[in-house]
Amino acid sequence: MKRRDFLGTMAGAGILLASGNTLAAEYRDGRHFQSITPPVDTGLEDGKLQVIEVFWYGCPHCYSFEPKVKEWQTALPDDVEFAYLPAPMNDVWALHSRVFYTAQQLGVLDDLHQAFYDAIHDQGRLLRSESAILRFVDQLGLDADEFRETMRSDSIRAKVVEAAQDIQEYGVSGVPTLVINGEAIVSASMAGSHDEMLEVADYLLERARN
Repeated sequence: MKRRDFLGTMAGAGILLASGNTLAAEYRDGRHFQSITPPVDTGLEDGKLQVIEVFWYGCPHCYSFEPKVKEWQTALPDDVEFAYLPAPMNDVWALHSRVFYTAQQLGVLDDLHQAFYDAIHDQGRLLRSESAILRFVDQLGLDADEFRETMRSDSIRAKVVEAAQDIQEYGVSGVPTLVINGEAIVSASMAGSHDEMLEVADYLLERARN
């Protein structure tokens, strides 16, 4: 789901064996991915790499990408840390960001994450108001009162503000987007497809190791 076109200048190139065949694919900055200038410090210890998925629960492209990225995530080597970053690009997106951070803080993200996606895209539930979200939380068997109080807390609001700042710093303007080690971003519109997006991400991780 794009909000504006990604633009960039072509600089540099990389070689990666394309998944499933022996043909080498050339990935170019400004075409298949966009470098972040200057790079953003991940805050991780030396030798650790970071992948962040910027997403919105209401995005159909994020929903279709989710099983692919989950499978890819399980095969990541030990030196790579994966994290989600909900994109608060408007009021509804910010509300859903609060849902994500609330579930994370309460330790129920595993119970809510895929179920929230499914409710929107499989069940046609908009979940665009606090009351609708709390009914959903209650139906999951979670404590809706605790969820409401946490979702309204200053700490959760601060996380959403920080997420907006991070997205601006990365130069992300659409979802889903992968941020690779604070050095580059890649989306399906850049790479060509969700599968190719993950292939470019693999290439960028290997480049970051060298």
